[in-house]
Amino acid sequence: MKAKGVAIVTFMIVLSLLIGCSKEAPVQVDDVEASLTTNPETIVAGRPVELQVAFTGMQVSEKATVTFDIRADDKPELFDAVYKGDNVFSGSFTFSDKGKYSVYVHLFGNDVHLTRKKTVEVK
Repeated sequence: MKAKGVAIVTFMIVLSLLIGCSKEAPVQVDDVEASLTTNPETIVAGRPVELQVAFTGMQVSEKATVTFDIRADDKPELFDAVYKGDNVFSGSFTFSDKGKYSVYVHLFGNDVHLTRKKTVEVK
């Protein structure tokens, strides 16, 4: 009877350790930053530009989905970015006209959906 009690206690300890070790710390979305860069750095209307976003504050895998949402006059144009590794995603876009555009970066993954807004100027 005593051996059975020890076995149950040992099982419970091992189970507790396994459960405790398998949990990841929750992501604090307010701590996640999205740094947007363009190549070329100066965006010219009518010419393709590569938009690249790098995330810090959480680990992002290739299973995540990143969508760029480009808006001028609140008319959205959406396209998916491609995972480049090391929390970086990129995609190509051609801005049709000069002006300031809002670029919303949507990240879906790791049980998180976050949106970050950046502004770019097209010459």
